[in-house]
Amino acid sequence: MKTLKRSLLYAVICLGMAVSSCSNDDDNSNNNQGDNGGGELFSAMVDGSSFAASTDPATLIGATKTSANGMTTVTAQGSTNNGDFINFNIIGYNGPGTYQTGNNLTNPNFIQYGELVGQTATVWASNLATSAAGIGPGEIVITVDADGKLEGTFNFEGYNGQDMTTKMITQGEFKVSVD
Repeated sequence: MKTLKRSLLYAVICLGMAVSSCSNDDDNSNNNQGDNGGGELFSAMVDGSSFAASTDPATLIGATKTSANGMTTVTAQGSTNNGDFINFNIIGYNGPGTYQTGNNLTNPNFIQYGELVGQTATVWASNLATSAAGIGPGEIVITVDADGKLEGTFNFEGYNGQDMTTKMITQGEFKVSVD
């Protein structure tokens, strides 16, 4: 009986220590301000509907920065679990600043939104061809390029050349780790 009481006492002490060592702080240091405590994000409004790249069960957000022949290229993408995506490409990147897309036929920068249906993607883009279609230019603003992170905003009117429709992508923002 003495052994049972002692075992029960130890069990209660261990349980008490386990409960008291837990806190209700889930390391949500930004109080749910949309970037998962300083993690990556890629979000926008697409024709008034919310788009947010997946961070669960896997983070479907990424970026690269490469240099070749004296020219730097930055690419970034965010995708949802169902395959919808927004991605951009800046050729001739030279640090934080404003980069236009679709403003003339010689500008290779682009940004696009796509919806995946089965294995087929339908894409609305702001690129060199959209200037010929009379669509206004898109804008990518890089505000931070430091410590392996890129942050910024974007907006554009995407054009689909197959069905000649457009989508307005507004309030775009990203915070991505650069590979």
